[in-house]
Amino acid sequence: MSEDDIKAPNNNQHEEEPIPSVQEPEGLNPSPPINPPSHALQVWKGIGLLLLLHLLLFIVPVAFFFISVAQLVYLIPALILFRKNRGILQGLLIGAGITFLLNAACFGLLLGGDLRI
Repeated sequence: MSEDDIKAPNNNQHEEEPIPSVQEPEGLNPSPPINPPSHALQVWKGIGLLLLLHLLLFIVPVAFFFISVAQLVYLIPALILFRKNRGILQGLLIGAGITFLLNAACFGLLLGGDLRI
């Protein structure tokens, strides 16, 4: 008899078969997604962007007296440019509203005679 004919008893009866590995379909990225910036941060970026755009008014200083109308010159293109980023869009609109209200309040004080230049 040869050694191949004699089989040793299987002492490892509790040995588990290896689990076949599940492969990800091609084209999928297994890395976790990058967290997008928070919405509040995007809104603050929009407000800051509008403040930087207000610095354009130093080119024509007379525009400060008509800032509510003059800001439309640079606000409308900025709104079109950032229309897909809702946070920055909202920040631009919030900043434009604050600018308009502040200008209206100062104009009302000037027109009412309580504030003199």
